[in-house]
Amino acid sequence: MRHDVLTSLDRSGTCPRSGLTLLEILVSTAIFVASLVGVMQVLNTGHRARIEAVLDAEAALRCETIIGELLAGVYALESTSEQTFEDNPSWVWSADVADEGSTDLLRLDVEVSHKTGADRVNSTFSLTRLVRDPQIFADAEGEL
Repeated sequence: MRHDVLTSLDRSGTCPRSGLTLLEILVSTAIFVASLVGVMQVLNTGHRARIEAVLDAEAALRCETIIGELLAGVYALESTSEQTFEDNPSWVWSADVADEGSTDLLRLDVEVSHKTGADRVNSTFSLTRLVRDPQIFADAEGEL
C-alpha cells in the first residue's frame, strides 16, 4: 500500500491532477447558461417577428377584400367604423369615403386592425383607393 501512495505522488510531493475543480465546473456552467439565455432571446425574437409578419399579411389581404366588397356593392359605399369580420371577431375594419374634390372621384380609405382581448392592436393595415362615384353612373342611367 505504501508503494501505491509513493507512486501517485510527483516529485514535488503533491498528487497529480485527476479531474476538474469546483471552480472550473462553476465557470463552465455559467458560460453555458449565459449562452443558452442568448440563444433563447434570439428564438423569442424570431417567434414574435413571425407572428407579426403573419398578422400583417392577413391584414393586407383582409383590407383588399373589404375594398373589393365595397366596390362590388356587398357593403354600402359610405363611411363606417369598427365593423367586425364575420369569420373572426378579433379583426375589425373601418372605411372612410370622402369627396376628392373632382366631380367624379371618391377617396376610399380602408383600415383593418387585429385586436387582442384587451383591445390592444397587434397589427394594422390601411389602403387608399380613388374610385369613380357610382352616383354619377346612376344619374346618367336615369337621364336615358
